[in-house]
Amino acid sequence: MSYIEAIKLRVPQINAVLLSYPDITHLGALPYLVGKCGLNCPIYATVPVYKMGQLFIYDWLSGHNNVEDFSLFNFDDIDVAFEKVQQVKYSQTILLKGDNGLQITPYPAGHMIGGAIWKLTKMGDEEIVYAIDFNHKKERHLNGCTFDGIGRPNLLITDSFNALYKQPSRKIRDELLVTKLLGTVRDGGDVMIVIDTAGRVLEIAHLLDQLWQNSEAGLMTYNLVMLSHVASSVVESAKSQVEWMSDKILRSFEVGRHNPFQFRYVKFCHSLMDLSRVRSPKVVLVSGLDMESGFSRELFYDWCVDTKNTIILTGRSGERTLGSRLIRISEAREKKTFINNFVTLEVKRRIRLEGQDLDEFLIKKKEKEQEAARLRLENVRLKARLENAESSDESDDEDAIAFAGPAPVAKAISLITPSIDTPFPILENPFSFQERCYDIIWKFDHQSKTSFKGGKKAFPMFPFHEEKTKWDDYGEIIRPEEYTIVEPTTLQPKEEEPEPKQEPKDIQPLPIAPIIEEWPTKCVSYKNRFEILCKVEFIDFEGRSDGESIKKILAQIKPKQLIIVHGKTDATLHLKQYCEQNQVVQGKIFTPTLGEVVDATIESHIFQVTLSDQLMSSLIFQTVKEAELSWIDARLLRKKPLVAQSTEEDDKEIVEIENQPEAAAPLSRKSSREAAILDLYGDGTEVVPMDTTESLQQPLRETQPMADDTDEPAAKRAAAVTADVLSLEVLPASNIPPHQAVFVNDPKLSDLKQLLATSGFHAEFSAGVLYVNNIACIRRNEAGRFHVEGCACDDYYRIREIVYAQFAIV
Repeated sequence: MSYIEAIKLRVPQINAVLLSYPDITHLGALPYLVGKCGLNCPIYATVPVYKMGQLFIYDWLSGHNNVEDFSLFNFDDIDVAFEKVQQVKYSQTILLKGDNGLQITPYPAGHMIGGAIWKLTKMGDEEIVYAIDFNHKKERHLNGCTFDGIGRPNLLITDSFNALYKQPSRKIRDELLVTKLLGTVRDGGDVMIVIDTAGRVLEIAHLLDQLWQNSEAGLMTYNLVMLSHVASSVVESAKSQVEWMSDKILRSFEVGRHNPFQFRYVKFCHSLMDLSRVRSPKVVLVSGLDMESGFSRELFYDWCVDTKNTIILTGRSGERTLGSRLIRISEAREKKTFINNFVTLEVKRRIRLEGQDLDEFLIKKKEKEQEAARLRLENVRLKARLENAESSDESDDEDAIAFAGPAPVAKAISLITPSIDTPFPILENPFSFQERCYDIIWKFDHQSKTSFKGGKKAFPMFPFHEEKTKWDDYGEIIRPEEYTIVEPTTLQPKEEEPEPKQEPKDIQPLPIAPIIEEWPTKCVSYKNRFEILCKVEFIDFEGRSDGESIKKILAQIKPKQLIIVHGKTDATLHLKQYCEQNQVVQGKIFTPTLGEVVDATIESHIFQVTLSDQLMSSLIFQTVKEAELSWIDARLLRKKPLVAQSTEEDDKEIVEIENQPEAAAPLSRKSSREAAILDLYGDGTEVVPMDTTESLQQPLRETQPMADDTDEPAAKRAAAVTADVLSLEVLPASNIPPHQAVFVNDPKLSDLKQLLATSGFHAEFSAGVLYVNNIACIRRNEAGRFHVEGCACDDYYRIREIVYAQFAIV
């Protein structure tokens, strides 16, 4: 909660929330932030994350409510939070609301159904990629992650959870699972497979259902159970999300209409009572990966003391959880090292009220019901009086309608109105003369005195006001309180006996038991010591990329800046050192702690410069798509403003820009004095056109000390640079360094194939390589570079020229 309190301060600054996965780790705090912290911004998630995320939190909250009074949020808060979620699809670009120009795009991440890698772009050029817990491997029900739509991002946010972890192969993992299952159930024991609610459980349930269908495995005679509060709903949702699964499942569904989640052997249980009705031996997929709440913890209390049973954990959780303690016990038993098999746990139970506690509860409940009935009856009467006053017609005789004064000595008639909600009537105030009492004789005398001659003779009558029935567009207005059903008091039936016997005087009749729709309960907590006698195993079904794969992916992406989150300290430092030693990241690497703010601003190395007329006229532009690019070799001059410029040569400082391999960027031909942005970040000199008036008024973001300012203090130099005007001037031809040609564009091999076909060449694909006339082949490497190989002949050079024509070469 301390971390949540820190987030509360930043809630007004949050523009959007992006949900990557549906499990508790990635969206568990969302109902609390929306319901209690006032988070009111767009929330984006893929369709499966939206559906499965609700089931995750429903099951998690139900597990807590079964054993304790959980008050942080309730089911209504969950519904309100997910009503704000906007569902998106993969590769769909969404423009965030507001004028910040941010666009978000989700890409497949594997790991769980609907998992997303989020790409954020600003004004179409700056990229920020959020990719954690992804899985590049293809699984039974999911495809691997893809970085096809992601280039070289300016900032990559990833995790180091598996940086030091090496996964076993899929074949070894599956064989180990089958071996443990068969060994346990054949000995008459039960197997508890601890898994999450609606994420990785789909992979294991799909695997086990196929094993049960295989007659050679010998598992058909045993029961396979999925235990959670939302087990059947999870499978029903999975059936309708086949298009989000692997290509193999999608083809199987399209061809034979075979849905892999139409389970034949999986039984669904939603309580421990349902599970007790299933015959043993059985294999139970139980929710609650950390085993801190839910069915996994409650089942552990009963099963851990039996040596025949086996507990299989399929994922890791926090350090202080029961799941992590069992994993350590499993590793110690595998290494045959000594470890304490006793654990002391806090046992939470919800028990029924009995005896004096029940009597006190019923008394308080009855008092609350009577008070609520009294208030409800008063509201009904007040509403009825108001409706009668509005619906009554105007009478010719006002004295017959309104009582205009205190009556003489008269008896007050107190109306006794029994309530439909209380077993005894409520007496109204007998001295309320103005509202409830009428003196008929006094009214008769009053009317006879004020009547005119020839008037009709009036007789004393009770006042009567005709109630007009109110109607709406659907008919008569219905009052729910008029249709309340009174529960009859249950009495013990009398037995008819031919010869009734007289009971002794000291025997009293039994009291009538109260009717209680839902039996009241209370929560208790106590500590208990358990000895773990059952077998404990850890089999990795997390579905995350291991450390070696993460390093290869980072080396392929090569982000300019990197933020490492969600990992232990040693794993985080290991990944950081690897990136530094192998020069994977060009800029900074951040390893923030919980709650730390990271300043990863990309515009921190941008300066305003002006281009001289001579330099503009010497540039050679290359057109690519909608931009014009040119290579710049120039010298940077820093001058005083024109109003205070000195004529001395010392007022001018020259810095030559040499060997800039990426000095190509869009530059328009509007004006030779047009202002521009000089990006000195990293190894590039990027020139981007911008309006002259805006550039001159915008202050410099950051300044760096020049090479010739070693004698001047740093603060004084920074102030001088801020006040100066930067300008690019032409370098002498003898000082221009050579540079390697830069090819700017990203054509596709399929487009090249069509272009070569129109030029008279026969091109075809084979294993991702484009073969042209059996003379040359064109392929792309891991970094995206084109390779053209072939025999030296005229056709080869023609093919190479066609490929070159697709790029802007600067």
